[in-house]
Amino acid sequence: MAKEKKVGVYFGIPLPIWVVGLLCVGLFLGWTFPKNPIVHALNTSGGYFPKTIVTFAAFFIFNLLAAAMAKLVLFHQDRAGRLFGMILALYVGMGLVSLVYVTIWIPILTNLPFTLPGVVMPGPLQWIGEVGATFAGVLTKQPLLQALVGAMVVGYLTAKVEILRPIANGFIKAGDGILVFFKALLWYYPIMIGCLAIGIPLKFGAKGMAMYGETVLWIALVTLLWSVMMVIMVKFVTHRSFKQILSYYGAVWPTGFGTGGSYDTLAVNIISAENDLGLRPAVAEVSIVFGTVLNKNCTTMAVLLVTITVARLLNIPISLTEILMLIPPVLILGLESPGIPGGAGFFMSPIIGVLLNAPDMNAFVTTFITVYSGLIPMFATAGNTTDDGIVGTLLNDKFAHYLGFEEIEKVAQNIR
Repeated sequence: MAKEKKVGVYFGIPLPIWVVGLLCVGLFLGWTFPKNPIVHALNTSGGYFPKTIVTFAAFFIFNLLAAAMAKLVLFHQDRAGRLFGMILALYVGMGLVSLVYVTIWIPILTNLPFTLPGVVMPGPLQWIGEVGATFAGVLTKQPLLQALVGAMVVGYLTAKVEILRPIANGFIKAGDGILVFFKALLWYYPIMIGCLAIGIPLKFGAKGMAMYGETVLWIALVTLLWSVMMVIMVKFVTHRSFKQILSYYGAVWPTGFGTGGSYDTLAVNIISAENDLGLRPAVAEVSIVFGTVLNKNCTTMAVLLVTITVARLLNIPISLTEILMLIPPVLILGLESPGIPGGAGFFMSPIIGVLLNAPDMNAFVTTFITVYSGLIPMFATAGNTTDDGIVGTLLNDKFAHYLGFEEIEKVAQNIR
């Protein structure tokens, strides 16, 4: 009997090892052979795939979120509105808190000034106005965010109106197909990262190498401390024991770290949420599936830190004021970035570049994707995926009655 091929294992080597290994190879080639034309060509080739993904980003996002919304309505018809509203509120709330949390860390870790030299610090009303203008501009001018809103509306309507349900099923099949497509291309991700990594020493020398390593340490610190805070919070706010919580983290955190993608952690996450955390299957499946699509809170923390590094590498003026104005759009961008390895780099960098008035968008996007690679998405994904279980625990222990799960269980017991 033939052995079943393990997902994310190539020639007997797991994907994370390939990613880190080829990242190091790329850094070595760029540092050692800075004038070699073949090395330059490899670096250029690494940008083709992310540019293609960005081109079709709105299509992918629309289908993925329409499929998720259709599934929610079809499988939880009577309580779909309450359930979606609660899940969205919890994930948006967690995303906002995590961005405030990392913003507190930014001056400590990066020595970023509050304002740029010679720039007058904005007053509270002026700052709120600038944030609002940035937020409104992103909503009205960015097709990715328009796709986010449109997908939710279309997914809901096609699943709710009976005559349109074949369309909803089509979205579900399309969404599943997109995930299969990205899963099939996982083998190329470490190659792409290796090619892009050449550009760090090639363009920025020892400074770029040092700044990349420093950024990895920043993100490791903030995401690990965040996870510790989540463990303590769940212990004292819910009915879970430390044994249950740590068993869940022991299963899901390494899987998220190892794959670097939320979708690849989905099955393990649901099983561990049910078996280790003891969540109701209906709660675990819905909260974690939607979290896989909507929740990228640790990713958004990493994105803000990577933005600072990229701005410094490209000599783009940046201060804490710019970071604060990025919080609202980055919060929304976190709801639409797909849970694939390095997905945040592909989908967030063009919009962030626009908001920062980057003089060379191609340089900004490719540099951002290069820095947001290797260990960075691995730490972010480990935090994202375990936070999905945190939200599930809150739904299970604090909002089960409101969502009608207790009534369903009583009916099921009477039938037995």
